[in-house]
Amino acid sequence: MSAPLLRVENLQIALPARPQPVVTDLGFSVSAGECLALIGASGSGKSLTSAALVGLLPAGAIASGSVRFADEELIAATPAAWRRVRGAGIGMVWQDSQASLHPLRRIGAQLIEALRAAGVERAAVRERAAALLAEVGIDRPAERLRSYAHELSGGQRQRVLIALALAADPRLLIADEATSALDASLRLQIVDLLDSLRRRRGLALLFVSHDLALVRRIADRVAVLDRGRLVELADTAALFAAPAHAQTRALLALAEPLPAATAAAATPLLLQLQDLDAAYVATGWRATSRPALRGVGFTLHAGRTLAIVGESGSGKSTLLRCLTGLLRPERGTLQLAGQRLDLARLTDPTPLRASLQLVFQDPGASLDPLWRIGDIVAEPLRLAARSPSADVRASRVAALLADVGLDPELARRYPHALSGGQRQRVAIARALAAQPAALLLDEATSALDVLVQRQILELLRRLQRERDLALLFVTHDLDLVAGFADEVGVLWRGALVECGAVGEVFAHPRHSHTRELLNAAGRPARELLPTGQPSKA
Repeated sequence: MSAPLLRVENLQIALPARPQPVVTDLGFSVSAGECLALIGASGSGKSLTSAALVGLLPAGAIASGSVRFADEELIAATPAAWRRVRGAGIGMVWQDSQASLHPLRRIGAQLIEALRAAGVERAAVRERAAALLAEVGIDRPAERLRSYAHELSGGQRQRVLIALALAADPRLLIADEATSALDASLRLQIVDLLDSLRRRRGLALLFVSHDLALVRRIADRVAVLDRGRLVELADTAALFAAPAHAQTRALLALAEPLPAATAAAATPLLLQLQDLDAAYVATGWRATSRPALRGVGFTLHAGRTLAIVGESGSGKSTLLRCLTGLLRPERGTLQLAGQRLDLARLTDPTPLRASLQLVFQDPGASLDPLWRIGDIVAEPLRLAARSPSADVRASRVAALLADVGLDPELARRYPHALSGGQRQRVAIARALAAQPAALLLDEATSALDVLVQRQILELLRRLQRERDLALLFVTHDLDLVAGFADEVGVLWRGALVECGAVGEVFAHPRHSHTRELLNAAGRPARELLPTGQPSKA
């Protein structure tokens, strides 16, 4: 192997709000053409390390150590030196493509800006921008230059981010959780794209991820962080075959499917959805309607879990928005707790939200950053028809926080002071405050690392058992479905093409798209079953 392109030695990162360093004595290297994966639990220092490598930490955060890129020392580099390194030396692909792309500028304008900054001549810049989109697998690249970010799918936006990172022809690419918000098939596509770019361009690749299946697929070596320290560094095959450190063994164990719960007895019907049609209308000089859901129907019983899976753009989130009154469908009826509701004519969503509460994917975006945790959880209590007194609300907020495994003292804090897992527990507590019959969870664990995912799933399982809650769980994680759900429905292009017991659907998929999803998960359908049994139902 060639000499390392990037070498990190004895790196120590300290933040003003923390009494102890958050990264200590970290050291690793990456060579041209090599992929090093950086893994670890939430808070282990992965993203802080990525930020340090591109000079995006606050002044004084790097207490000591060395970061050498192409034999240039970057610790204490001047702003001008960092501008030379960023883009042309090190490219960065961030996790959230929606937040990383400018919502008011066309994709072409953003690419052209990056290319012009890299020195590409004005006459050639548009052709070069289209070529970059083609290289990352965007169809009709010249046409896509005129698109805005919201007009692209999640997978397309992530490809655009990769194109932007490649615009200045970097030698090292850092992908920081670049696949965590994508469905299974898109995750594989993006990882395979990164791998092909690495090989074709001779790139060094630092792949930061909590998805160990993807790490195993792409990485040559793996570095394991635990509470800011490097605890293991080994070739990928050797590490997965015989992990040396306890933290590595714990991470690998958590990557296994969740053990199946005891099968539930027959329970009353909570809701029945029939013939749901929904469309999105694009306004402008020519208004157009794009179908999103077509004839969707299913049943959900009290105390049971129905998972809805499908590729990006299949209509999963749209379905939840219709069920909670955030989007009015064109047609559809819902039998909910014995009451028949015409969703297309419903003007007051109160009957829906009294029984169905939504937990969003990103608690950082769904929790008001200017409200304290106690006020956030108390909001459904204040909105109730018989709002309790302030003292009663405070008591109930404390009980709700304790019920989701949080210290009631956190009620005085703001969301930014909590970890991702803590924020998601707050979102669940807020949903429970309305005393719903069902929780609707929209990718509620996809942005969390494997340890926090397992904790949230075990919390939901306990709450379901104690409260007889029904769960409608939208996810792209088929391992999660195998161990967590009773039934699974498969959405494809807005239609529910398959629905039934998890064991039956996974072992004997009838629709071709179900088989494609199972193949994208990287394992045969039968191996996805939690215990090898036909179903936990």
